[in-house]
Amino acid sequence: MAIGEYIHAFLDLFYPRSCLHCNCNLNNSYELYLCEHCKRKIPYISHSCCIRCGAILGPHITPRAKEGCAACKGKYLPFNTITSVTYYDDAMKTLIHKFKYARQKFLASVLSDILITHERLKEVVPDTDVIVPVPLHWLKQMLRGFNQSELLSQGIQRHFSKPVAINNLCRIKNTASQTQLSKNQRQRNIHNAFFINHPGSFKGKKVLLVDDVLTTGVTASECSKKLKEAGAVAVHLLILATARHPE
Repeated sequence: MAIGEYIHAFLDLFYPRSCLHCNCNLNNSYELYLCEHCKRKIPYISHSCCIRCGAILGPHITPRAKEGCAACKGKYLPFNTITSVTYYDDAMKTLIHKFKYARQKFLASVLSDILITHERLKEVVPDTDVIVPVPLHWLKQMLRGFNQSELLSQGIQRHFSKPVAINNLCRIKNTASQTQLSKNQRQRNIHNAFFINHPGSFKGKKVLLVDDVLTTGVTASECSKKLKEAGAVAVHLLILATARHPE
């Protein structure tokens, strides 16, 4: 038995591990957080999607970003393109919930790895100048202990060597939770919630706007508007997990 296997066996004896999603025993496994079964069931978005609005497309449709699809063609969108990696479902929903609400900060590296392995990032990230995480209000960030989008952005930074702009796009309005609100309520809730401290730093820049979960897109749209108002020439939205059925 290799030394690493002895160490694993020793740690499993005193610190038994279980899958974060299904709670099955992970002793004698090299998987740290998800069992192999749950890991295989991470709901990656594998079908073709519109890169302008994210809508699901038919297998033979590949629209250009400027044109969009039938759902968004001719409509104004504050961001230029959108890339979603997984659905907010199954094991992914469990990981994100434990990351954000159970404050299991160590999961940032796990979720960042899921994010950066998406094929489209090889096209999107090199075409941007700066990474901007969707901000939390300072009070919410203090209570949680971190901004999840900021940690994901830092994971992208380490992989692609792009700068991350922290504390420039700020959330100045401590809004109520968006979770149970309709799209119209979300829009009213988020209105004038964001502010840019140094708008000149975004002038002429292509921005990668990063968030963990997308439901209706209201928050991402409001952030994108602020970045465009500051002079950003393009905003590329990158989402870890998208809700299957936005309200």
